[in-house]
Amino acid sequence: MRIRQIIIGLSALCLLVSCRHKVEEIIMPYNDTLPPVVEDYVGLQDGHFVLNGKEWFPIMLNYKVEMQRVGDSLEVVPVSYYNGGSVREHFDTIASWGFNAVRVCLDVLSSEGDSASMFRATRRMVQTADSAGLRVMLLIKPPFEPYWQSYTKGLLRHLSDLPALWAYDFMNEPLYFDPEERRDKQSAVSLVAEWRHWVRTLAPRQLFTVALAEPIEVFEWDPALLPVDFIEMHTYHPLRVASEMWWYSHYAGKPWMIGETGLPADNDSVPYQWQCQFLTSTFYLAEMLGAIGYGWWEFQDSPAGVNFEAQYTGLRDSTGKAKLAADMKLVLNTCRGIDYEAERPVNYFNMLAYTNICLTGRVVDEDGNPIEGAVLRGWNEDWSVGMNTFTDEEGRFTLYSNDYCVHFELSAAGMTHLKFDRRNLHYINSGRLDPNALPNRDREYQQIDYRQYLNIVDGKRSVDLVYTSSDFNNYGLKADMGTLKLVHYKIVKK
Repeated sequence: MRIRQIIIGLSALCLLVSCRHKVEEIIMPYNDTLPPVVEDYVGLQDGHFVLNGKEWFPIMLNYKVEMQRVGDSLEVVPVSYYNGGSVREHFDTIASWGFNAVRVCLDVLSSEGDSASMFRATRRMVQTADSAGLRVMLLIKPPFEPYWQSYTKGLLRHLSDLPALWAYDFMNEPLYFDPEERRDKQSAVSLVAEWRHWVRTLAPRQLFTVALAEPIEVFEWDPALLPVDFIEMHTYHPLRVASEMWWYSHYAGKPWMIGETGLPADNDSVPYQWQCQFLTSTFYLAEMLGAIGYGWWEFQDSPAGVNFEAQYTGLRDSTGKAKLAADMKLVLNTCRGIDYEAERPVNYFNMLAYTNICLTGRVVDEDGNPIEGAVLRGWNEDWSVGMNTFTDEEGRFTLYSNDYCVHFELSAAGMTHLKFDRRNLHYINSGRLDPNALPNRDREYQQIDYRQYLNIVDGKRSVDLVYTSSDFNNYGLKADMGTLKLVHYKIVKK
């Protein structure tokens, strides 16, 4: 046993030494100053959106569109499953619900076409939103290929005089949709800096962002390093939402907003009342955590969605009838006047209530100082299940899982990225589990039914993001991974 412990200790030491990265600089290729605040345009000032001298908080609904030939002209039209009206009618409806902004998803363009006609169609759509009292965030097709690079520059130039177009979103969730399978942080920074340079040069009065998914984006698309004007983050599963919002609020390094969230509801297995409670809870929590905007996915249910979440997150059902959560005015009235200091969620270190294994350890920087907010992800042997955790104020982590973790990634905002495997950890068994027959080893978040953890209020289940702490700190096997090291990047502006 003593020999085995020595071997484990030497392995940990080797890992600590191997964490010393040769490259500790991030080159920031372009000026990162914010655009000037201009009358009628949305700007950023003191970490908030402002409009004509007042703070502006976007309450945003995601809206999907297509390009379609209508008569002799090309037009932006609702996606095919949005029934019961035109873009103008839908925008009027969205404004009547209490929203003041839309994120128009124009990233679906799949072929090269008449750019000038597409520019004119997009311009008319933005003007339609403006006449309905809505500001537009435009999600565009990521300009990786030469045609789309030229198209994007033309679009920026053509729409630069539209105050209603308040921000460009150049890419949706790189974690899932980056065509580069493995991208280092410098590559992401350089790419985003180039995009931002286009916006500053061609559309200098409009803002710029990219849409990030869960906190493991920090492995490649580090929010603290990306030269965007603000962070627009997406989060969904009720067991993860509060923790992911907490992480972005504390470690993103710049102003942030919710760009997408949602709870699917079919009024059968999930009542519409739950969806409304979830919207109210997430909206309120976002405000308490300092978000500068809030967005919901999406306008209407998709009857052909690939899964339950894709089918039922709309604020209208598939027939076009509004659900309970569509009344944002009611939500705003519910949240108004409530004030408290948000606390770290009880499941922050074990979001999905894993109960078999707990791996402990500590993350430090190049000087041995603890790193708070580092993100650690582990995978089982065949990569079929992954799970995340974060470090606390002392740099310590507790990674809970239901299967043995073998593959790992680790990073933190503004710091280097580490990938490694670790086998033959020394597990201490509480006696509760058979280490060779672990239950629920394939428990991944898509299969976890959040309903069993919901709070009971007045005898009814409530999606209020409040959980019982005892559900999230159980384990049968425990092992220590020792100390892991990350290195701060030095930012070099050129």
